[in-house]
Amino acid sequence: MHYKVSDQEISAAKIPHHIFNLNVILTHLAISQVALEIGDGSPSNLLLIPLISMMVITYFYTKSKKLNDSGDSWFVAAHWTLAWRRGRVLAISYAVAGIIIAVIMGVGSLIGGGMMMNDLSTDGGSSPIHEKITMFLSAVIVFFTLLVMFLQEGISVYDAGKGIIDKKIEKFAPRSENSNEELGEHEQHRKSSTPAEETK
Repeated sequence: MHYKVSDQEISAAKIPHHIFNLNVILTHLAISQVALEIGDGSPSNLLLIPLISMMVITYFYTKSKKLNDSGDSWFVAAHWTLAWRRGRVLAISYAVAGIIIAVIMGVGSLIGGGMMMNDLSTDGGSSPIHEKITMFLSAVIVFFTLLVMFLQEGISVYDAGKGIIDKKIEKFAPRSENSNEELGEHEQHRKSSTPAEETK
């Protein structure tokens, strides 16, 4: 849906999506590399990544709640709410990955033994292969979620610049009488705002 928004609202609506993608790039790429290097390849230091990311997701929640309660700009609040909703999806992927790790590690510790695999650390140590497979599977789940969210957030930055947001967000960011005026579906609005073709 296309809404009537000011330039200031457009700039403010882009902020949560920029923060989300910065979280993806800095936390999940840059910090993960540093964590592995500091920990000599130990995956335990990677727990810093979901911890930092969850702090960002919590910020989305508190900010969106504050903006929805203030009633200043519905469009800006709606985009913060959208970022929070996507943050929830990312948090769920962390939980799923954590459950997989906990279950397989628990079963592995009960059974014991199994094939070993070099853990790529400087001391030449090795770990049970089921641990490596579990870490890989968990990383794939989180990575796929991050990729989808990153692409969606990029699209949302573009939409915010055009005064657009999915009307379904109203379920989570209720509109009021002071909310931004609806201008119709964005495709319809784009066509209606195009100058009429000259008759030949």
